[in-house]
Amino acid sequence: MILDNLTEISKLDSKNMFQMVYDWAELVEKLVQHPFEVPAQATVEKYTISYTEPVSQVLICGMGGSAVSGDYLQTYLKEVFSLPIIINRNYTLPKFVTNNTLIILLSYSGNTEETISCTIAAIKKSAKIVGIGSGGKLKSFCQRYYLPFFLIPSGYQPRAAFSLLFFPLLKILSSLNLVPLDHSAIEETLSLFRQMREEFHPKKETSENQAKQIAQKLHERIPVIWSSFGCVANRIKCQLNENSKILAMAEELPEFNHNHIVGWESLTGENPFVVLVFRFEAEHPNVKLRLEITKEIVKDKVEVVEIVARGTDLLSQLFSATYFGDYVSMYLAILNNQDPSTVDSIVYLKEQLEQREQTQTKLFDALDGLHQ
Repeated sequence: MILDNLTEISKLDSKNMFQMVYDWAELVEKLVQHPFEVPAQATVEKYTISYTEPVSQVLICGMGGSAVSGDYLQTYLKEVFSLPIIINRNYTLPKFVTNNTLIILLSYSGNTEETISCTIAAIKKSAKIVGIGSGGKLKSFCQRYYLPFFLIPSGYQPRAAFSLLFFPLLKILSSLNLVPLDHSAIEETLSLFRQMREEFHPKKETSENQAKQIAQKLHERIPVIWSSFGCVANRIKCQLNENSKILAMAEELPEFNHNHIVGWESLTGENPFVVLVFRFEAEHPNVKLRLEITKEIVKDKVEVVEIVARGTDLLSQLFSATYFGDYVSMYLAILNNQDPSTVDSIVYLKEQLEQREQTQTKLFDALDGLHQ
């Protein structure tokens, strides 16, 4: 079986995606221990940015795996953080942005078009800018003006660097005295990474490897991901898209009980779908009941597979489910005879944007133009 053939997995995994995910525990541990300070003030040409004035809201600008990190932050802090956290996936900023808005610019490469565009707009609003990335234009711009920038390790696929993008968000909010770091929750999360990576490692045969078993269930089918936390469902959908090269759907409870559930009515038992449900101890009691009823409704239409997230707190539960989903998506890539690292369609799209309209070049020039 190919999933137990380490040589074949190594051949397909050209950029060592499995190792990247395996390394999460050590990489995150270093990031959490890394000191990070925010200055009292910074000046970008005629624009003055104050980091000591009160923050009215947090706006996270990013795309793809970077923006997903913001979704997780929003979910994790929802019941303990008094300020709004908004995720911005676009070239432009919302009109509400002022000099009291904390804008965290997330771009693993540091060159993401939409994020660079938001950087320009944020400067013109004198917003409180903090960058996160591994280098690129965003890093050089922040360094030029002594703007706070959280440097993370380079050389990873952006989606494999998901944990490297999330935990700096907590460090930044802590540095601004907006939220304390929960070290016990972080330690439990890292402990789960270490435990789970041994359980799901390619050397662990399919008969003892739940991630391989679930990948087999999803093979040549269309996965529908259900979760009471939409960030987890969406992250796993995206991993199945990018790593496994398949279409997938993501739905969040209780929202999908008001729409998606009706879509199953016209389906017969012979359909390409399989439902993967991620369960959490942190689920609302009514959500638990809704899910049980929903399973009754679709039981004759589709196979439903449940995965219970591990951990005693919300952070560890969110990340244990995510970690499991990453391994499933990589094994499904292998079953599909695909390299989990490549994203040819995205590369082609970026190349065409540059060739046809020089979209990235124009944005880089506009950013440089701020000091001319």
